[in-house]
Amino acid sequence: MKLRVIISVLLAAAVAASGWAQSATVVEVAGKVEFQAPGKAWKPAKVGDVIAQGSMVSTGFKSTTVLKIGAATITVKPITRLSLEQIVQNEAGSQTQLFLLAGRVKAEVQPQAGQTTDFQVKSPTATASVRGTGFEFDGVNLVVEHGSVRLMTPGGQFRFVGAGEFSTVTRSGEAASPAAVALGTGLDQIGDLLDQAASEAAADQGVVTDPGAMLSTLATITIIVE
Repeated sequence: MKLRVIISVLLAAAVAASGWAQSATVVEVAGKVEFQAPGKAWKPAKVGDVIAQGSMVSTGFKSTTVLKIGAATITVKPITRLSLEQIVQNEAGSQTQLFLLAGRVKAEVQPQAGQTTDFQVKSPTATASVRGTGFEFDGVNLVVEHGSVRLMTPGGQFRFVGAGEFSTVTRSGEAASPAAVALGTGLDQIGDLLDQAASEAAADQGVVTDPGAMLSTLATITIIVE
């Protein structure tokens, strides 16, 4: 009997330490949106659907969906494919890890009182780690709606990007000087944002002088919210 009690306590402790898998809830759908649970076929998404950890979400042309994951609200933009890699909740807080294969997302993350919130959006070229902010991210380009984000390259060069600012990573792997932008457009006008950032960077110690260089990068960047 004592042995059984000890085993039960140890199992309970292990579950508390590792957390338990959660899911995403679909709260809005516009156009063609599908999801694929692990080992299952693709199916159309509708409001109220519960999408399990490990599933893939896909949006079509001129289509969007909004997902609710704990304290986070994620807007999945058109022509985007997103994997729900990890959604874990325990007594200490939550851990969410999404993988952005293509397209872009807008995230609003609100920390819970007395709990930790670890929210990450990864892509083949970057990782955005968030604790209480609002931002739009496509794997290379970043717009911050509120809060403060530190955009850091593998070489250690970084920029603090504040509310209402845009930054990107150049082909040379540097974080461009943040440029003030009008909120509400997000990354929709990416060409204008890149030109504006390049212009401001040229006057800031020459970090970026060629707008044509401000395209994609194979460098890995980390975005850390302070």
